Amino acid sequence: MTSLVLLLTCATCSTSPLDDAPATAVRYSGTLLSGVRNGEGSPVKRFTLYGLVRPTESGRELTWFLTERGAGTWSWPERFGQITLNKDWSATGGTPPRLLYDYEGAPTVIGFPLPVVDYFPKLMAGAQWMQEKESWEVQEAVRKQDRDCWQVQVTTGFGKKRSLWVLKDAPLLVALEEKVFVGQGDEHRLTLQLEEFEPVSAADLERHQAFCAKLIDLQSQLQRQPQEFRPELSDSQLKLVAKSLPELKSMSADTPWSGLVTAISSDLRGQSDRSSDVERLKQKFVGKTAPSFELSLLDKQQISSDDLKGQVVVLHFWEYQAEPLVEPYGQIGFLDFLHDKRRKLGVKIFGVAVDERFGQEQSALTAAKSVGRLKSFMNLSYPLAGDDGKLLKRFGDPRESNAKLPLWVVIGADGKIAHYHSGLYTINNDEGLKELDQKLIEKIREARGKAEPAPAPAK
Repeated sequence: MTSLVLLLTCATCSTSPLDDAPATAVRYSGTLLSGVRNGEGSPVKRFTLYGLVRPTESGRELTWFLTERGAGTWSWPERFGQITLNKDWSATGGTPPRLLYDYEGAPTVIGFPLPVVDYFPKLMAGAQWMQEKESWEVQEAVRKQDRDCWQVQVTTGFGKKRSLWVLKDAPLLVALEEKVFVGQGDEHRLTLQLEEFEPVSAADLERHQAFCAKLIDLQSQLQRQPQEFRPELSDSQLKLVAKSLPELKSMSADTPWSGLVTAISSDLRGQSDRSSDVERLKQKFVGKTAPSFELSLLDKQQISSDDLKGQVVVLHFWEYQAEPLVEPYGQIGFLDFLHDKRRKLGVKIFGVAVDERFGQEQSALTAAKSVGRLKSFMNLSYPLAGDDGKLLKRFGDPRESNAKLPLWVVIGADGKIAHYHSGLYTINNDEGLKELDQKLIEKIREARGKAEPAPAPAK
């Protein structure tokens, strides 16, 4: 079973063993099990958590990072964070650690309690209290993992939810067993247990704090969206990581954080290689005459590249499927907004659903129905076509370079490819697909004649 290390300091627990050193290293192990209704269950995830809690003027600050094995994992920028704690160990801000579980093809976020507990002062034999519609009860003092603990039971209107064991002399979780329901009520069990803890010197604590400050600063510069599922970084983000990596490696050497830096380094190499491969595809196609093509729309219409001569065309290759529907949905909501603005100026936008089932008669109808459900759910106004992958290959399938769809291709009125972008755009909600729209404006101007004013950007 894998392990978790948390570095913490305690300023208020006068009799706590955590007071004997500037910091304390704590090692845990955790699992997520499925199939628990039919027996003991089988592990679908094992996880680790490393962190640092340091005193501040108003309380404490917890910096943590998570590693996961099994079904689904966060991308490295989402595997660490910072939490503000007050003097009573209550979280007052920040992002707590949570698991990302790939359940039936869809990412599911599963939270779990912090290893340090804010209800420590309430723990005494027979104590009971209510917390957010949950009933908490201290059942008894027990030995758990050779440590003196309080056993706490948490129940809801649906029955027993969580069992916790907390050290009698410190606000530290020793073990956790919790029911977790996923999907349409599929019961899982989450477990967490303390393996050991040991003091950390002031010098080592200083090293950890310096590294954490550097790591959090990098995370801030990346400007990722909250709870981002996709691993891809933009070229500018990759440059930021590459610039920071040597110092991160040096600062994390011989610390628990070195594993995270290794993951960052591996991801940087992989994404940089993919970015280079996609860049070669871009150079191969941009400025060249677009391959001839035919689109088979869901409404049975057939549209060829000859039918679109003299017009600005956008092809959006993506895996249009109703299930699993995972944000940000290939950014099709922003694309539909752009279609509504630019079709009045002659821009033709087509979504191309890439699904190998379109290649066989017996499965093509099933694929089309799935695309149709997504079109209806998202209320898309631009036309959709099906492709078994052959059309995508004519434009260069980025998946062959371990990159991901969507692929965005803009063909100018002159029939040449003017824009080629693999993956999701880096956007903010106020600007939408600004990079794509700027290219469309340029191509619209060229089609109309350079003397004519450009249309205003879509807002």
